[in-house]
Amino acid sequence: MVKKKYRLLSILLTVIFICANTVSAFAIDLQDLKKQQQAIQSKITSIRNRLKDVNNKRRDVASELAVIENDLKKAQNELAATEAKLRDTQQKLVNTQQELEAAQAQVENQQETLNIRIKAMYMTGPVDYIEVLLASSSFSDFLTRLDMVKRIIDSDKNLLADFREKKEIVEQKKAELEEQHRQIAEHKKNISRQKATIASRQADRKKLYDELEEQRKEYERQEDKLQEDAARLARMIQELQAKSKRAYMGTGVFRWPVPSSTNVTSDYGWRVHPIFKSRRFHEGIDIAAPTDSTVVAADDGVVIYTGWYGGYGNTIIIDHGDKISSRYSHLSKILVNDGEKVKKGDKIGLVGSTGWSTGPHLDFGVIKDGQHVNPWNWLK
Repeated sequence: MVKKKYRLLSILLTVIFICANTVSAFAIDLQDLKKQQQAIQSKITSIRNRLKDVNNKRRDVASELAVIENDLKKAQNELAATEAKLRDTQQKLVNTQQELEAAQAQVENQQETLNIRIKAMYMTGPVDYIEVLLASSSFSDFLTRLDMVKRIIDSDKNLLADFREKKEIVEQKKAELEEQHRQIAEHKKNISRQKATIASRQADRKKLYDELEEQRKEYERQEDKLQEDAARLARMIQELQAKSKRAYMGTGVFRWPVPSSTNVTSDYGWRVHPIFKSRRFHEGIDIAAPTDSTVVAADDGVVIYTGWYGGYGNTIIIDHGDKISSRYSHLSKILVNDGEKVKKGDKIGLVGSTGWSTGPHLDFGVIKDGQHVNPWNWLK
């Protein structure tokens, strides 16, 4: 009888030892996975800060590019206007040159007309005004000839004076146009240099923008990889939960986890993800509520996980026994600790928008045998 008791006691101690070791190993494995999750989240936070910095720089460079493009457009318009003025001035110079040539032709015609008049009066070889006067037959003829010569001279003087005046005006106009042409040409050079400088700045800014864009894409690739690692660790935690030997401690019916709100904004099942815009399976139900609204335990159990949980953000997982757990995600604050026993209705956290979230809400999920199941089956 005594031996039998010793044998039963030995078996009991062995079972207790195995259970203790199992619980201990479970706790150690869970803590290790939790540390890995925290390390990943720290890296994600660092990458997001760098990504935020890059995005701010991209916005600044984009603003600079907009200003540069506007300056370049203004320079281009000014250059086009200057080139039009230059063409107009060049045409005016051509016209003025033609006026000068016409004036010169008038002088030559005047001289020819003068020669014809004198030859008409004297058909015998070249004569001048003195010869005309000396050839007078009488004083009366002399006066007549003198008056004729005076009229001719006055006419020629007037014609020459008109020509000189016109020629001076045309030459002055030409000089002014040449100076204007020189100034416009110089202005065109300055604008061209300015345009080249602006274009160079634009090229530099575009190069920087492209480099920042590559950095942004690289940071996003790194974050995607870390999020994949976080999701993998979350699955490992769920698988570890499935190995729990804890007997069921709850009542079998879950309490609504957000007492202040029954507004379900996204149900369990397939949906278009609000952030990624792709069709994904939603493993819980989203209950919208103001930030810092109270979140309570759905049933009796033991807290087996608190902390960052991949895209779920701040999360609490409560083990209710019999491989059934409840998950509370996107919390702004966690009010319980790992290993803490909770009763149905106990305040465990506050509603938030951490992780992949577009606004304050609680993502409530139920896990059985390591797999997410429909929470409505327990919320009766």
